[in-house]
Parts: sequence; C-alpha cells; structure tokens
Amino acid sequence: MVTEYNEKNGMVKTCWSEVRKQVAKVEPQFAKIVDNINPDKSFVLYLAYYPYGCMDADTQSSLFPNAIGSYYRLTDKDVPKDVLKDLGYSANSTPLGMVLDKQIESFIDLKKNNISIPWMIYTPGKMFPLSGILKSKSNVIYSPNGLLSSVSGSRSSFLLPNIGCITHHSNLQREFNVRKQPPKSYYEHWGVFKEIINCPAIKSDWRCCVLYFSEKWINKIFNDRAWIDLNKYLHEAAWTQFGFEINRINYDIIFSIIQQQRNLKPNPYLVDTAKHIFTTAIGAAPGYTPATDDSAMPISIIQNAYSQIYGLRKYIPTIMQPVYLNFKINKFPVYYSLQNPATHVFSPKSRETSSTLYEMRELEHIMRVFSEELANKDSMCSDTIMCEAAMKIGFNYYHNKSDRHGIISLSSTLDELDHRFKFSSSINQNAVFASDSPFLRGCISIKLR
Repeated sequence: MVTEYNEKNGMVKTCWSEVRKQVAKVEPQFAKIVDNINPDKSFVLYLAYYPYGCMDADTQSSLFPNAIGSYYRLTDKDVPKDVLKDLGYSANSTPLGMVLDKQIESFIDLKKNNISIPWMIYTPGKMFPLSGILKSKSNVIYSPNGLLSSVSGSRSSFLLPNIGCITHHSNLQREFNVRKQPPKSYYEHWGVFKEIINCPAIKSDWRCCVLYFSEKWINKIFNDRAWIDLNKYLHEAAWTQFGFEINRINYDIIFSIIQQQRNLKPNPYLVDTAKHIFTTAIGAAPGYTPATDDSAMPISIIQNAYSQIYGLRKYIPTIMQPVYLNFKINKFPVYYSLQNPATHVFSPKSRETSSTLYEMRELEHIMRVFSEELANKDSMCSDTIMCEAAMKIGFNYYHNKSDRHGIISLSSTLDELDHRFKFSSSINQNAVFASDSPFLRGCISIKLR
C-alpha cells in the first residue's frame, strides 16, 4: 500500500533529498530553510497522489490513497504500520502537509440548501492545517466539529450553461457510465464532473500531490532550537493565512458603525453579502473566475464531454472555479453572484419578495456607502488593506435583463470585458457565451480600477 518508487499514484515514502526540487519549485523560502537544516533520511516524508474529486479530509480525519484506488484512515485496522508510526500523531485530525501540485479546496457543505461554500483554496506551496499544528498549549478547544471538508481539486466548480437536460445527460450516462441524475443546480455539477473525469475509459492522469511531514519533523520543529527558523516560518505563514480572521470582529464593528453613522437600514442579508464582497476584494475569501487551466480540474475533459457527448451546441462550456483575488497583481476580476451565495456569515433573506434587479440596486448603494467610508483617510481603516481596496477596486453589477435605472449592466457584455468567458478546449464555432446563465443574473465583478 506504500511504495518508495514514485509512479505518481497512491502513497510514496520518501525523504528531503528526494523531494527538495519539487518543494523549491513551489515554495523556495521553505526549501532554503530546510536545506540549511539538512535533515537525513530518518526524517520521513510521504507523497500522496489524489485523483480529482477525492476527499483529502472530511469532518472526521484525513484520508490517504493507496495504489488500488481506495482510501484509508489512520484509525483503520489495515493501515500500513510505517504510515501509522510516522503520521499517527494526526489520527483524529490532519498531518502537516504542503500542496506540491494542483490544489485542494476546503469547503462548507450545506446539503439541505444545495450550496457548497468554498472556505479556503490551497494552491502549490501552501501548508495546512496551520491552526491545528500551531495550537495553543491551553486545553480550551475552539474549533467546532463537522463543519469543514476538503477535496482534491475544486468542489465548488460548475458549468455556466444549463446541463440539466435528461435526454442529453443520457449520452453521458451511456458513454462514461455516469450514475448521477441530471444536475438541477450548480451544487450537483461536481458529482457528475467527478464521475466523468474518473471514468476508466478516460484514463485521466490528473493528480493533486500533497507532501506530508512525519512526527519526527513535528517534534524537531517545536523542540529543537536548530529548527527555530522553520518554526518561525510556520508561524508567519499562519499569521498571513489568518490575519483577516483575527481582525474580522474589528471590521464587523466598523461596518456596523458605518451603517449607524450613514443611517443605513438595509436588508441584513445584503449587508452580509456586501461585507463578504469586501472580504473577497482583499483576497481573504475566494471569488469565482472562468477556468483556463487544469489547476483545479482537468477542464478539457469536462468541456469536451459536454460539447461532443452531451451535445452542448448553443453555448461555450465555460467552467467557473473559486480563486483568490490579489488586486495588486491580478488584472482580471473575480466574481460573486447573488444566485450562488457563498458568504461565510449569512442572515436569512427578507420575507418581502423582491426581484434580483432590486436587490442588486440596493446592494450597489450599500457597497458605495461602505467604499466611501472605508476609503476615508481619517477612518479607522486608514493604512489597512481594506482602505486600499476601497480606494483602488471597482465593483460592477450585471444582470441579463436591462435596468431602467442604469445601475446594472447587461451580462451579455461580460465576454468582451473578460475573454476568459470564451475559453474552451472544445472548438465549436457556433457556440456563444452563456450570458443568461443563473450565475450572471445578479453578478458582481471585483477588479482593480
């Protein structure tokens, strides 16, 4: 079940000298620190290769792949002895790991609401679970149970066009042995994607690679002064990762003060949405973008399957995936949609029925007031990234229907503003951008002005 030969499958037992080039490629600072320590072969490491859509961890513990395509926990009876010895310190949690290739999505699964909320995206070079590894010596437990799960690739990806036709879906069932029924919502797209990609006939070689650190590494990091630089690295990484969460309460108070001072009495649901959009703007929460590479999933497999087998002729098979915005680097926007809510804190909608266009206009007003106050150089947010974002980021609003007030733009213009919406590995000259998709009927773009 564990091998020392790296065939990019299952679990591979290894050491620093064998993986340092891979690590240096994605996180050179970490590699330089470890090179200075120069750990020998007794400091065991494990490479774990996960096909798309496989659970890396659920609400109980981590899952580890074997060479035959199944998974095991450290609490299972048949767990390999060397894996249990080296990684047993995390039997009921997750061992210290670093993503080396592709990505992992940590998400909140609201099954009753048919919503998957992306919580955190771990890209190559990112380490986890820092909050668990760097836990306080106090016996007080703050982390709740049964909230977060993580999966290789992207759990929250979906196709913009409607793919719920029973007749067309039967083509996928026949060609790829898909058992899932036609998806009725974006939430259900992932289940079908996973079946298609992992169908034996496809022979997908997409793998998320995670490097796991054995207990000997952990003991040295926290107990040996010669390893102090690595200890500091983990603490700095944790501070970077959770810096906003540490200050979230402060921003909640500031947003409340703004509402009071400006006499705002909006729908609480839209206030939560506005706060989440600002959180997305500063890169503390994922937004959505059209996929153009295989980092989150093998998009060519899905696009070809829907264009050629399913029979999606009218629309380009645009795939949306969760990503972080770094407005200081990224020139393309990320998006949020009222039709695909992903706020981390959410109040129930007002009982009064209102159109999405009406909600968008109210949201635009809330966002404009928040931006004005946060960008004020004399505000409590001055010199913070929130102030910088309020000054530099533009928020634009889209719907597939015309807005007589001129506040909301037509979603049909988006593909000219962002050519990623036209990206497809499956060529169909007659296909057009799915501007009438549910996601775009109440969509906000977040981009550097």
